Amino acid sequence: ADRLPVAPSTLPQPTQASPAALPPREALRLRIRWVQELQIRLVRDVARRAGADPERMGLLRWPELVTALRGDGLPADLHLRGAPSATPPLPDSFRLADGGVVVAERTRGRGDSLRGVSAGRAVGTAWDGLGKRPPDAVLVVRTLDPALAPLLPGLTGLVAQTGSPLSHLAVLAREFHLPAVVGAPDAVRRFPVGARLTVDGTAGDVQLGDGS
Repeated sequence: ADRLPVAPSTLPQPTQASPAALPPREALRLRIRWVQELQIRLVRDVARRAGADPERMGLLRWPELVTALRGDGLPADLHLRGAPSATPPLPDSFRLADGGVVVAERTRGRGDSLRGVSAGRAVGTAWDGLGKRPPDAVLVVRTLDPALAPLLPGLTGLVAQTGSPLSHLAVLAREFHLPAVVGAPDAVRRFPVGARLTVDGTAGDVQLGDGS
């Protein structure tokens, strides 16, 4: 098999941030995320060079990927492997019962879990990350998925049903000085696309309307 060299200059650079200015735990999380991003992009780059399906190449174990990079070919059973079965998303709040069964837990009331993770106050239009972005978009999502990072530049605010101050997206929100609130129960349902929202990342609050 042909070798699959990966020129360092072709690899995307990590998301720009300032880890030296962050608390140690957040800086560590950010660096770990950089490594994860580079691994994913490396797999895609190898797949492109090999003319293979990136999703199929993503089923390789790390030693197998290294073997492929050395030009020693792909595993003979790769075409037989299947992606892990999709599972329903976890409830926003849950516990593990006996046998590892996931049991949803009720929140004590609206707003009791709200938390600001990036200071500032902004008014904008709710957006789910799909379709046309409004000029004052407040991204409203279920979880702080790191894959949403490219959407952050230009946002007015960020609201999520789950998340923590140490989430990768929360760290980036602070880097972008983007007001962000997490722990907003049923946010995706309560704040539909097009709704006017007031996001207060300092107080940890989000409300319908322009706050006037």
